[in-house]
Amino acid sequence: MQKPDCYDVSGGSGKVLKLKKAIYGLKQASRAWNKKVDQSLLENGYCKSKLEPCMYTKMNGKFKTIVTLYVDDFFIFSNCKLETENLKNVLSSQFKIKDLGRVKPCLGMNIKFNKLEKSVTLSQESYINNLLQKFNMTDCKTVDTPMETKLNVECDKNVNNQVPYQQLIGSLMYLSVLTRPDITFAVSYLSQFNNCHTDEHWAYAKRILKYLKKTINFGIKYCADGNTKIKGFVDSDWANDSVDRRSYTGFCFVLANGIISWECKKQRTVALSSCEAEYMAISEACKEAIYLKALQFEITNNMYTLTLFNDNQSAQRLSTNPVFHKKTKHIDVKHHFTRECVSNRVVKLMYLPTANMPADLLTKSLCSKKHYNFMDLLGIVPV
Repeated sequence: MQKPDCYDVSGGSGKVLKLKKAIYGLKQASRAWNKKVDQSLLENGYCKSKLEPCMYTKMNGKFKTIVTLYVDDFFIFSNCKLETENLKNVLSSQFKIKDLGRVKPCLGMNIKFNKLEKSVTLSQESYINNLLQKFNMTDCKTVDTPMETKLNVECDKNVNNQVPYQQLIGSLMYLSVLTRPDITFAVSYLSQFNNCHTDEHWAYAKRILKYLKKTINFGIKYCADGNTKIKGFVDSDWANDSVDRRSYTGFCFVLANGIISWECKKQRTVALSSCEAEYMAISEACKEAIYLKALQFEITNNMYTLTLFNDNQSAQRLSTNPVFHKKTKHIDVKHHFTRECVSNRVVKLMYLPTANMPADLLTKSLCSKKHYNFMDLLGIVPV
């Protein structure tokens, strides 16, 4: 590092100082910290995950301990109290740590445990309250859904830079990523106008806050039901965007009656049919399915064929039938990856009617009845 102005070094002013210890705030400090923690856990018998670089596991017969890291926070999951205490002692001997006990508030989330129901709930009520106060929406009226049905908004030359539009979208995006997938589509749709927003876009963004005020006590609830298999749902909305006519992909995965992974994004190419749009959506869902299966296998050693539900029988037949025909020759090679996943029994495609497809929540704005029905199917309930 450059020497401070008040510090004299013999030999000239062009010399620098060599650091013996990483200083908080430097670019390389986070890397140095991670290497130190990694070395400490590996020396104590923990194995680093091949899929999640911040997850470590240790097996000892029937006992299992999992350690996950988030910057300088340690999360310990174990069915062995002796190993937990031993790990705490090891860490305290090398780092200055503070045992906060069972996790409750974490990263803006409220975590609650219910022994009678054998359930865990994740919510962000306090975070939503702070958002409502920050954007002066504490006394606003409430609405039933985060977005109007069949809404199509276009860019306008009359950009309004006087409102904190990007700030609000960023705050809502953090909420949608952690515990509120029910607003994911609305946030994804409105984020397209970060650099060309008008008063109309600002009004639609504030509508999401009105919806959140009504559903402030909603969160994700996980219940131990004995079923340890992950199941997935995938859907697409063909040519949803009236400007570029691209389709939206939406998929989600459920475990213990609660949603654990979800995604909503616009497809990069224009699909020529609903079958094509669904086929490309299934390809994206298959990639996430492979990751989740491998991650679960690292933790539980449980290997099985993951069931993936979709609501388009043509796309399902296209995925299971590798015969080449003219209707698919223009589709990008990467999307035919689905066929390989099906033939290798990585995933099993099953048909599910659109009326029962919860992934529809991630592809378009719905009426209130469907919206809350799909939320319930994904474990997003009042907590």
